[in-house]
Amino acid sequence: MMEADPQGYTVQLNICHDHHHDRWMIRRPDPLCASGSAAGTPVPVAWATVWAMTETLSLPADLIASIPVFLGFYPTESLVMVALDPGDTGAGRSRIGPATRADLSDGDAVAGTLGALADVGVTDAFAFFVGEGRAGEIPDSGTVTELHRGAADRGIRLLGAWWVPQIISGAPYRILADSAGGDPGSTGHGEVERWRYGVIPDIATAAAMRELVSSGGVLPELTRREALDFFARSSSVLSEDRVRRITENAESPGPEVVERLNPGAGESVPGERLDSYVSCLVGESRRLLESGGNPASDPGLLSGAAGLVAHGRIRDLVLGYAVDTADAEPLADLMLVVARTFSGEIRCNALCVYAVALLALGRTTRVWPALRSSYDENPDHRLTGLLLSAYGRGRFDLILECCR
Repeated sequence: MMEADPQGYTVQLNICHDHHHDRWMIRRPDPLCASGSAAGTPVPVAWATVWAMTETLSLPADLIASIPVFLGFYPTESLVMVALDPGDTGAGRSRIGPATRADLSDGDAVAGTLGALADVGVTDAFAFFVGEGRAGEIPDSGTVTELHRGAADRGIRLLGAWWVPQIISGAPYRILADSAGGDPGSTGHGEVERWRYGVIPDIATAAAMRELVSSGGVLPELTRREALDFFARSSSVLSEDRVRRITENAESPGPEVVERLNPGAGESVPGERLDSYVSCLVGESRRLLESGGNPASDPGLLSGAAGLVAHGRIRDLVLGYAVDTADAEPLADLMLVVARTFSGEIRCNALCVYAVALLALGRTTRVWPALRSSYDENPDHRLTGLLLSAYGRGRFDLILECCR
């Protein structure tokens, strides 16, 4: 199994703040320079859209502590690769790009994660082996060598590879290979030593976690399964018969759907009816949230919200509301309840609107699990495929622009 998640975080190795753009950038330290290159050679930076971040990350300890934020869960028995942007090469500064995860036991997935990075133009990446065998062993040199060779074959320079038994505060980590693919040994002093081995800092107070919490994001799930189970179908206040009738209406033509959503609206055009109807639903959802209520407890609200994504033509109009930060949060909550209640087309559409709303809010932790859950529901769902493709390339800006 392999996943990819583009990141919007900037990181700093040697402190280097870009005051003009108000963001932290990075300069690669000497220990990871490629053989024969000058010290402090600029690392290419991530193409993913950068959400404002004023915190600092330090590789590798702080970066390992940030992996759960990047993925949305705590990986185990995994190869995690964190890439840098191949496009921004200014003044030795870099931003974190896509992060990918593959099961260590799945050779095809490990090869696939390299292919996925190469497909989006990545040329530099870090590797982290997470997990240990029954005897507590770490990946042998042959595994790391194969990874280096596979990366090189795809035009990716592996800047370093580390091992950590599990991602928890205080767990030890150690370097397995440097940028040349060799074992750098365990000797060193000061900064060099900290790049070779050490312990993971307090994850709860790590820079990326602090940024996540301060921006209103959700904490990572403990496992990948839990991240997906968040979107699992559950019991509803709607009867099964009512759920079935709403689902059957998904095949109705778009204008008929609009008429059912807001009957008796006089001579107003469908767009005006939809605007009025969505504003009403979003307003009620916002009221419930502010009063501590739950949209799932209101059958009328849930039924109406399902109608918004029962047909592709109406769903596409609703996406325009999802990118409005004033409406995104209550709309996302509505879509989450719909996704947990319905199956098929309605569930897929609701998950897509939910994911777009989270992107508009800059909260990416649950975007990939939402889109993956939609894919699992229907691998042929066209909007899901389009969003996954753009998301996997870090084109958050393209997604939001196309939905406006």
